[in-house]
Amino acid sequence: MELNSEGFLHLYRQFATSEGKSPRTIDCNIADVRAFDRFLGGCQDITRVHAEDLRSYIIYLQNRPRYATHPTIKSREKNLSPDAIASYVRGIRSVWSWAKSENFIQDNPFVHVKPPKVPAKVVEPLFPDGVSCLLKAIPRESKCGQRDRCIIVTLYGLGPRVSEVCSLKLDNVNFSSGQITVTGKGAKQRALFMSPTLFKALFRYRHNIRPDVESDFFFVDDVGRPVDRYYIEHKIALYALRANIGRRVTPHLLRYSFAIQFLRNGGDPFTLQQILGHSSLDMTRHYVRIANTDVEKSLKKYSPVEQLRGLF
Repeated sequence: MELNSEGFLHLYRQFATSEGKSPRTIDCNIADVRAFDRFLGGCQDITRVHAEDLRSYIIYLQNRPRYATHPTIKSREKNLSPDAIASYVRGIRSVWSWAKSENFIQDNPFVHVKPPKVPAKVVEPLFPDGVSCLLKAIPRESKCGQRDRCIIVTLYGLGPRVSEVCSLKLDNVNFSSGQITVTGKGAKQRALFMSPTLFKALFRYRHNIRPDVESDFFFVDDVGRPVDRYYIEHKIALYALRANIGRRVTPHLLRYSFAIQFLRNGGDPFTLQQILGHSSLDMTRHYVRIANTDVEKSLKKYSPVEQLRGLF
């Protein structure tokens, strides 16, 4: 059976949507496959794509500058990170695995194709004083700036994914109960609860700042269009530059920083798993390991036995 890439992706979208997969995941996987298809020359018959094609694509990605195709961020001299390449490869492999499971292809040629190894690294979270500097860099005299402040406070105060903030509806924010309902991966909903500071910020935005427009979305522009992930990414990067933070700040870094700070403040991993919407504890354990570096540093520095130096 000959099936070109566009027909293949049309079927994938229909199947994945009917199965309740996240629109964001579907779009990302399709974008990954389309980029791969362009590399191969366009409209390839998926039954004739081989493992070596994906390996060649990985080599191509390893030599591609960062943000080469991003709509708002300028290309950088540094090449794509192993993390980014691994993400692209996972998207492609996921779609081919689906094709094999639905018998569109007899064998999945990418089963044994491995992305580059991702080096183990500990990303330093953004501490509260860094977030304070970020917020102070946002102009308070404009309603747009005040909305952006609320978005950042929401990302850092609850740890949602940026897609969950973009899709947040007015009905999802209940000021009577203090509850926010977000829709995560696989269209799964979960309840989050506002702290007093976050409650105050969102209540003020909703009743004093948000434009009086016909829109179901919570965070909107002057004509009622919901903010999108690219806007949030661009604005946060701009404010971080103004604040002279000295590092790249992203919506995911704010979510990551929320998780680390939550654990450092005494929160437990199981509650964090529910808050972040992780299906398993695997990712949460990663945050625990990072938070525990504080314990290691403190023990090495403040252990009473360190006052006995010179005796051993």
